[in-house]
This record gives sequence, C-alpha cells and structure tokens, in this order.
Amino acid sequence: MRQPHPKKITAAELKALMHTTEDSRFDLALLVVVPVVGIALLIIFTTYWAIAGFLLTLIGIVWVTLQIAKASLTANAVKVSVHNFPEIYHILKEVVYALDYKEPVDIYIVSEGTVNAFLAKFFDTKFIILNSELVEGTLDREASLQIKWVIARFIGALKAKHHRLFFLRMIVDSIEKIKIFNIFILPYERATQYSGDQIGLAVCGDLGQALHAFQRFMVGNKLSKHVSLKGLQAQKRQMGFFAMVARLLSSHPHTVDRFHNLLAFAKIRYPHMYTDYIQSRE
Repeated sequence: MRQPHPKKITAAELKALMHTTEDSRFDLALLVVVPVVGIALLIIFTTYWAIAGFLLTLIGIVWVTLQIAKASLTANAVKVSVHNFPEIYHILKEVVYALDYKEPVDIYIVSEGTVNAFLAKFFDTKFIILNSELVEGTLDREASLQIKWVIARFIGALKAKHHRLFFLRMIVDSIEKIKIFNIFILPYERATQYSGDQIGLAVCGDLGQALHAFQRFMVGNKLSKHVSLKGLQAQKRQMGFFAMVARLLSSHPHTVDRFHNLLAFAKIRYPHMYTDYIQSRE
C-alpha cells in the first residue's frame, strides 16, 4: 500500500541537495548579464514607457503561448488525474507533499517517438509533460520509482526556484546581438539540472531506478536494460575537449555527465544506496 505521507524534505535539506556550483553560477549570471541587459535596453529604447511596453509585450507573448500550449494538451493529450493514470497522480501527490510545494501543477502524457519529459513554467502556469514511452512499463511498484524521480526533479526545480533567470534569459534571447551573454546564464542552468537530479534521488530513494531512468533517456525503454555501468564509465573517460565545447553551448549537461554526477553525489550523501547499486552491478 502506498505511503500517503512520505517524509518531508526541510528547507535545510533541500539546500544541501543543490549542486555545489549552483549559487556561484547564479551570482555570475546576475553580475555580468543584468548590467548588460539594462544598458542594452536603455540604448535600444529611449524612454521608460517604451521599455515597459517592450517588457509587457514579451511577457504577454510568452503567457499566451503557454496558455495555448496547455489548452492544446488538454484537447489532445491525457491529463493525469484520479481517473487517468491514478498511479502517477498519487506519485505527484507524494512528491509535492515531500517537497512541501503548495502550488498546483498538472501532468500531461503525450504520444511521441522518444523517451522524454519536460517542465513548462511561467508565473502561475506550470505543467509537466511526460512522454508515453517514458511512462510505459513504469507503473509497477518498483519501476514507478523512475517516474517518481522524474516528477520530483521537476517539482524540486519549482521549489528551489530554478527558473528565476527565465525572464532575464528571455530578454537576452530576444536581443540578437547580445545572445553571446547566454554563456554566463547557461552554466547556472546546467547546475540546476544537476540539482534537480539530486533532489529527485532524495525523494525517490533508489539510486538504481534513478540511473535506469537516465538509461531510458539515452536509448529508450527496450534497450535500456542493455546499458552497463562499465560501458558508461568508459564513455566518460573518452569525452574530451570537443565534448566540453559542446557542453558550453547547451543549457543541459551531457546525459553521461549527469549519470556520473548522480553516482558521485550518492557515494557521498547516500553511501548505502551507492554500495547497493555497485554491488548489484558486479
């Protein structure tokens, strides 16, 4: 029987789950990008009202776009509820209780060709999209921890306010000539991905299932069981200079890096999980 009231994660515990570079990268992004964006806006728009109009238009466009996307999901996808996918609905309730997150979040399941999931958030609009292939085969008791890890990393991102640079990033992206300053925002965004993975592990409580979810992201459901720890360790050693360059231009860390970061994090914070996982792979 499901536990209706899992252990809550305190604010101090949530802070300890953050990736070690997250705060410094957030400070760097603010220190460099905020003045540049401010100066650029003042140069482009000569009056207060013009700047205000630009920002309000930008906010309005994003808000309307998300409302249309959510309406489209309601019309074409399946919304998780007590009637549809009740197992996932109860997992969501467990996660928001554990992370003490008070605001409503909807989950939609869509039919796509690859295993994937993402979070959309802007002001009061928040929803999670789960791919049908990701959900498939994870509704039994043990494998459901993989979905719990995915949902927990998204709710954890909301709880930890990982999207606090979203508006700043939106302005940077809207001004073509200063997109280069994304290089100061992207390191923070990558750090939040590591933090989300770590929060997800704390909530789901199973390193093996969390890492199995990574394997499914890499190669899909059917092939995930053929992915080995030793093979991914060898891959990690083969990642060189150009892998680093590719990472610098992305808002997400490489999946292999995220896999090994979670493994290293568990070794320090949850040594019993780490030991059990390593022994199960020997």
